[in-house]
Amino acid sequence: MAVKTSARTACSVLVLVGLGSLAKAQEQQAATPLPPVNVTTTPKAKPAKKAAVKKQSPELVPAAAPPAPSFEPEAPPQGTASKDGGNAIGASGVSALQVRSNAPNATVVMEGAQLQQYNNLSIGDVVRRLPGVTFPGVNRSRDIKLRGIGKEYTQVLLDGRPLLDGDTSRNMEVDRIPASLVERIEITRTPLASMESQGAAGTVNIITRRAFGPSGGQVTVGGGHLEGNGTPGELSGWQGGEAGPLRYFLGGGYQRRLVQESKTEYVFDGAGGPDGGQRVPQQREFDEYTFLSRFELAIDPANTIVFSPSYLKTTEDRDQHSLRLNGAQTYVNRDTHEVRERIRETYGANVEWQHDFGNQIASRVFFDYQQGREDTTRATTRTSYNSSGVITSGPTVQEPRYVPIDLDRIATGADLKARLGRHTLETGFGWAQRGHEENAIIGFTPRPVPERTYEVTEDIYHAYISDSVSLIGNDLLTIGLRLEHSMTETVDVTKTGTEQDSTDLNPTINYRLSATSDLDFRFGVARTLRRPDLGDLTPTLVEEDGTLSAPHTRGNPNLTPEKIWGLDVGGDYFLFNRTGLLSANFFARSFQDKIEGSLSLEGGDWVDTLRNAGDGELYGVELEARVPFVFIGLPDLTLWGNATAMKSELTDRLTGQTRPFDEQPEFVTNIGFDYYVPALATTFGLGYNRTYAYDQDILMVDGTRQQTSFSDLDRLDASVRISLDKEVVLTLTASNLLRPDDVRTLVIRDASGAVDSTTVSTEPSPSLYYGKLSFGW
Repeated sequence: MAVKTSARTACSVLVLVGLGSLAKAQEQQAATPLPPVNVTTTPKAKPAKKAAVKKQSPELVPAAAPPAPSFEPEAPPQGTASKDGGNAIGASGVSALQVRSNAPNATVVMEGAQLQQYNNLSIGDVVRRLPGVTFPGVNRSRDIKLRGIGKEYTQVLLDGRPLLDGDTSRNMEVDRIPASLVERIEITRTPLASMESQGAAGTVNIITRRAFGPSGGQVTVGGGHLEGNGTPGELSGWQGGEAGPLRYFLGGGYQRRLVQESKTEYVFDGAGGPDGGQRVPQQREFDEYTFLSRFELAIDPANTIVFSPSYLKTTEDRDQHSLRLNGAQTYVNRDTHEVRERIRETYGANVEWQHDFGNQIASRVFFDYQQGREDTTRATTRTSYNSSGVITSGPTVQEPRYVPIDLDRIATGADLKARLGRHTLETGFGWAQRGHEENAIIGFTPRPVPERTYEVTEDIYHAYISDSVSLIGNDLLTIGLRLEHSMTETVDVTKTGTEQDSTDLNPTINYRLSATSDLDFRFGVARTLRRPDLGDLTPTLVEEDGTLSAPHTRGNPNLTPEKIWGLDVGGDYFLFNRTGLLSANFFARSFQDKIEGSLSLEGGDWVDTLRNAGDGELYGVELEARVPFVFIGLPDLTLWGNATAMKSELTDRLTGQTRPFDEQPEFVTNIGFDYYVPALATTFGLGYNRTYAYDQDILMVDGTRQQTSFSDLDRLDASVRISLDKEVVLTLTASNLLRPDDVRTLVIRDASGAVDSTTVSTEPSPSLYYGKLSFGW
């Protein structure tokens, strides 16, 4: 990867030089310079900064105004930060509606005090309250699944750019970012041409704080109790301000998260008699360190340099016993005890040069470098027992495993935005390279593991152009076209290489019509991609339990990207001077060459191998409501809720079966309320989330069928937010009070339809009680 990296770095230097020449040429023609243009990778218009003022109702921004030539995300109104006193949660909700209304494309927003309302250590638990958000398991809020389909269809960005997360997936585990360092979370339903062509289900953009202006900051300390696991906690702080031409933000923190994914699994034969199973008690402990920062240096009125270094480290300790049951399920005949340590570390920096040419023309040139690693060590002992609990063999120490993974990402490019009459034109180009190298070692005398020794390099080139224009004065049409060309090379342990190239043109159309001052209609069409994870492109066998519920997995170097056409049509009706909302959105997605796993039995173990299974469709509707009770004289009581109904169809090319997507629920709802009591300076909150039960039936190539039933999952969270002072806030929460069990029943039927086996797995979930104190200045 070193040779390729050097060549690409040289290309990036040429890009910078070329843009510099263009800047000088345009500068000579400019009549009067504009104020400095602040740029980030989130393509949203930003209003002029305001001095700190008291909280007030958001001003309606006319829909007819085309976006100004800037790449900066819209700043929230003052008075909505989590450290502010008063009804900060209500103010944050109103501010989020304003950002949503001003966006050129369909976007759902959560910000400010809303983010910290329930003391969620995981960003995943925060966005659980937004429409259509689900997760792969009752205790797995680290992987977001928008609209019920796999996490690989949800693009996760940090400040508008992908972040390495120490593994082969393209998404970061969102629980690694402390919520106290996050200013806003945006879920984009339909992308713009300036965004990467992923996120078929949607894009989650985590925007870190932009605490510029007068010097200020915050320190937060928290702790609690997770039932049956121990004491999680956190300590974080940030400081932001201005020093002459320099604006800065520094934030960092430490948090300890505890996760329990224990389960029981009972297997029954075709006649319903017991046929073994296992109990798997497990505890996970995460120690996480985060540093995020941003420095903006105004060289002169026309040029600004932005430097954003970051560092994340997670140490995960997992202690797990796999207690195998005898055939009659009357005793444990074997204990496989595994202690696993996994270290994930990511560091890097993004550098931007922002230039204002004058004449309402702005540009951005960027260079992004990231380095990451994931080192996993497994130590396993195995002990066998008889029916009396007497040891018959062992404990036997199994061969230790060590799997180091090295990752890197380099990206560079340039964007140009110009206002020409009623049109706002934007264009850009760039290149990104990502490398993944894995060298697994096993044994008391270390030796390489051939199937876990490989290298993958992916280069993606892109160029795009878009135009935003108002057609009738109270609307905004944004059309764009994005070109992406990818080259992926996989090299195995024998140095045999496999290459895959793909070129795609992805158009986008977004239209916003403000029919009245309180009613917006939106329409969006876009073509997106789902690229295979880098690890999916190797014939690597990743060993799990080898059971039907936890099979081994294997990649496929012949996988091709999925192509997805998407449609979103909806409307937002704002209530009570834009402090409330009624919203409906219809969505549809058409998938070509969908990637799914195919189970097969190899040497007595089940193996899940990825393949392009066929074409599919996804469609559904999302309903939202936020209703302040001002009509009965209770403006500080707000009822909120949302519901998402989803249907999908996949036509399997190998079996001819038409069925829903794998593990896709059909219905998800949220309902809750926030009630601020001024006399107590306290906000009481309650949120109820439900993922409804569903079934799936998958026909295998050999004629057997896998029929799985998934149980309802109900979650109830309660919170009390007390403003002890304008800058001191105490938050107390009780999360997951209903403690649902994730129950899955898998029935295997032979080609004649007779039951071959039934497996019932149950994973409980604990409650969390937590307190957090924040002090600002």
